[in-house]
Amino acid sequence: MSNMVEPGPPVRRPNPLIWIGLIVIGLIIYIFLSADRGGWKKPAGEVAEVGISGEFERSLLIPPGMRARQYIAEIREANQPYPLASVFEKGSGYQNEGSLADAHLLYFFSAREGYLPAMMKLGELADPVLFRAEDSLLDRADVIQAYKWYQKAAAQGHQPAVDRVRNLRSWATAESKVGNADARQLLLNFE
Repeated sequence: MSNMVEPGPPVRRPNPLIWIGLIVIGLIIYIFLSADRGGWKKPAGEVAEVGISGEFERSLLIPPGMRARQYIAEIREANQPYPLASVFEKGSGYQNEGSLADAHLLYFFSAREGYLPAMMKLGELADPVLFRAEDSLLDRADVIQAYKWYQKAAAQGHQPAVDRVRNLRSWATAESKVGNADARQLLLNFE
């Protein structure tokens, strides 16, 4: 006689993908619940203090754009002609240190007040040919904004702005032929 053992029902092993999925979901929940999501980023050059509990003291951090807003408020309170060249230079300093929100607000303030270099700067920051994401508050070029600021400067007789408007038109003509919707929209301004 042989000692054969009859095979029983097959042993079911849990699918390893189920375990991997559970681990991934657990990690996501852990990250979501433990992540610090409520604070502002520390502007360049500022030191955040850590309290006894190891938490950052959020009241010491400055929100993006706040320094520019405070500076503009001080200028307005002085009730004097705005020092637009100084405002523009301060914006350039903020841009160099990486505080793009502060820089953009100061450029916008001085451009809105008629300062030609600021108008040109805002045009350049949005110009599709000159656009660099690391230098701009925008995440992509905005041809309409570039056109708007170049056109305002050109209306004051600023020849470099006239040239930039002409360059934008050439760019838009070429880009519209390959289906660029932004270029087509810009061309409507020239009709």
